[in-house]
Amino acid sequence: MNDAQLNSANPPISSLLRGITWLEVLVLIVTGGGLFFLPDLAREQWPWAIAPFNGRFVGTVYLGSFVSAMLMAFHGRWSPGRIVLPMIFIFTTIVLGVSFLHLDQFDLQRWQPWIWFLLYIVLPINSAYHLWLYRDRQSADSFSTPSHWRGSFLILSVLFGVYGLALLFFPTASSAFWPWPIDGFHGQMYSVVFITPAIGLFLIASRASSLEWKTLGLTQLVIGACAIIGLLLVDAVVPPEKKVNWALAGTWLWLLIMAVYGGVGVSMLFRAGRNQEAG
Repeated sequence: MNDAQLNSANPPISSLLRGITWLEVLVLIVTGGGLFFLPDLAREQWPWAIAPFNGRFVGTVYLGSFVSAMLMAFHGRWSPGRIVLPMIFIFTTIVLGVSFLHLDQFDLQRWQPWIWFLLYIVLPINSAYHLWLYRDRQSADSFSTPSHWRGSFLILSVLFGVYGLALLFFPTASSAFWPWPIDGFHGQMYSVVFITPAIGLFLIASRASSLEWKTLGLTQLVIGACAIIGLLLVDAVVPPEKKVNWALAGTWLWLLIMAVYGGVGVSMLFRAGRNQEAG
């Protein structure tokens, strides 16, 4: 398929959506990169008080989000927008709701929380509008997902979704096994780490383009890998009383979850490459 045929089969997204997504990309790389690579500096500017382990993990989530948002903004077309747009809507809507539920976490005398709420009001409204605008669009440049992949995606979608909902409604109990203490606020925030890819996996379970496989795969790889790396980096510098207890089974369960999370991304990237070669 040549470029002209591909573009005709894969319609563009609106200039409004693309422009706001580019703004989101800028915010994500600055905040995600800051929290992950310059954590001490970035935490001082964060909208709420955030401890080292949470700061690195939030940075991880934002770096993963940067990948999917950047790919949608860069390509500017319905693929990969078909899967990224619903993921942005779910992510930002949950974060906005949790932020309002825990308004006491924000010092509204500072300017950072106001920027936070402005962004998280604009982004879900923008994505909801475009989801409605494109409600009749079908998948673009796509192929049927092989049956064994379809089954795996649906199972993972259910598992991720159920655990994400558990974090949202029972945050403290559902995160009790994590390698560092998680309060209710952060536990609910972290629900998006699992609910968001659950939506993406469900959407590509029946049909998807190679670019959509790559987008979701790379996003999961970045989050899975950076979560583990971030844990090790923070554990190396925190005081002894705050270090990870490597003797606990929960620590290794969390590492396994993140390894599977990233490993699924790697397998999707390999499969996407094979699909592209076959096409």
